[in-house]
Amino acid sequence: MACSLTSAFIHARAACFVLAATLAPLASVRSQVHTTTVRVAVGFGVDTTTGPNREVFDLWRSYLSSRPDSVRPTLLWSRSEQDQWPYFDLLRSYVYQGFSKFTVVDLVPAIGLDSTYLIRTLVASVADSSQDVKPLALYRVYATREQGRWVLANALPRLTRHWNRETIGRITFVFPRTHSFARARAQRTAAFVDSLASAFEVQAPPAIRYYFADDLRETLRAAGLELFPLGSDTVGGRADVANRLVLIGSSSSGEAYRHEVAHVVLGPFVASLKPSGLVQEGLMTWTGGSAGLEFKNLMPALRSYLDAHPDVTLESIMTNPPPREGTLDLGYDGLAVLCEMVHRAGGLTAVRELANAGVEPRLVLGTAARLLSVTPVELDALWRRRIAVLSR
Repeated sequence: MACSLTSAFIHARAACFVLAATLAPLASVRSQVHTTTVRVAVGFGVDTTTGPNREVFDLWRSYLSSRPDSVRPTLLWSRSEQDQWPYFDLLRSYVYQGFSKFTVVDLVPAIGLDSTYLIRTLVASVADSSQDVKPLALYRVYATREQGRWVLANALPRLTRHWNRETIGRITFVFPRTHSFARARAQRTAAFVDSLASAFEVQAPPAIRYYFADDLRETLRAAGLELFPLGSDTVGGRADVANRLVLIGSSSSGEAYRHEVAHVVLGPFVASLKPSGLVQEGLMTWTGGSAGLEFKNLMPALRSYLDAHPDVTLESIMTNPPPREGTLDLGYDGLAVLCEMVHRAGGLTAVRELANAGVEPRLVLGTAARLLSVTPVELDALWRRRIAVLSR
């Protein structure tokens, strides 16, 4: 995740949102959506026939039927939000994943917001044989008046309007009022933005919005996702690189979850390359850590796992990465070490070459072996030795 949002989003692992967080890219999802007819149903007790309700429902149905990609300007969405965010529908990569059946379960005036309606929608598939409903997401958007007409708008700025805000450097931290802000930790995260950008010779983003709460589910609810599959681990984050947003859930290191920040800062670096998903996540883990831990603190668990599993190889990890267990993500952490090794051998030029090796595991690992001046057969032993050193 990303996890960046522009990558993939249904992933049980907490360290993105990208997101190994990995599903089909958004472009292929759009092609799937275009092959089906979008159906917008109405749940029990939802009024779509009188007054503003009818106008708002027609607006929402028109938007869903237009196969939204939130890239092209549209008269259906708030102009102010389109000006603020390049990809203005902030839930686009979560809820538009080839599904074609949407059910409006709520369409009511929004409490505490003038001239605003709440729209809650269930997106699901229905099994042909059993008619079982398999929901992907229950989510909310809003309809508001803008320049004399109804337009759609995101939940995030409305549901967090009473949260606290602290701006340090390039980051604005947004968090619940019940949270005691760890300023020193936030200052280190803000400094991380400039140091990482300098190290990778990219321009630092002018501003990052950093939303966090104790639980990732709570943060995603604030973004409008009331139901979404996350697995059992609710510590983690999601990055929306294009919009320079991060969504974090962590009770112990909410201000210091830098993996997602790394996604945003290094977005321009990876955009010009062709990295595999795990190389990209490895790069973010090496620079920004994972699961709320810094890179060096991930090494002891990684070494213990590899000592107990002598048959694990880099190729097996890249081909079929095992699921995350606690703070250990073998794919993220293992490829982070490979990125560190390549940088140690050849600096930024070598990292760029590794990240541009493509998605095929053997091509990636062949490139890594060449950059490290070993044969592909010798690469795994060298990698394990480096993990042993880093874990001390």
